[in-house]
Amino acid sequence: MSEIVIPDLDDAAEVEGLLGRIGGPDDLRALLDAPGVDDAAIDAFVDAAGPSRVLDRLFSIMGERFVPERAGDAAGVVQWSVGTPSGVFTYHVAIADGRARGERGAYTGAVVSLRISTPDLLRLCAGRLNPVTGFTAGRIKLQGDMMFGAKLSAWFDH
Repeated sequence: MSEIVIPDLDDAAEVEGLLGRIGGPDDLRALLDAPGVDDAAIDAFVDAAGPSRVLDRLFSIMGERFVPERAGDAAGVVQWSVGTPSGVFTYHVAIADGRARGERGAYTGAVVSLRISTPDLLRLCAGRLNPVTGFTAGRIKLQGDMMFGAKLSAWFDH
């Protein structure tokens, strides 16, 4: 992705164009590096694009960036509660049989549950937020199997 400029958030076509350009960690890093991008700018973009649409894209990217060799035979479901300007949205990532699939909605019996803000989720998916640092700083809240949660980030290509 080339250099990004945050669009006029009142221009739906420009917002849609930017969302459409986000296809992986490199694109997320370019977005995070754009002039003037901070948590407020990310939240404004998410609000303009629609939280579900942005999160659908991020959780789809997670599935595409999963590296099965790194996970070995690990399997389980990770539930994510993501804070957005419009409230908390719940997604889950199912890891099994060498694949990871992100989907909307809660999952009963998740191995681990994570709570994170949208800006920090973008940073995590871009490889800009170390999960251990995020956890110790309180930016990522974790419940459930701590060992599974600690290994999780290494199973994805950032």
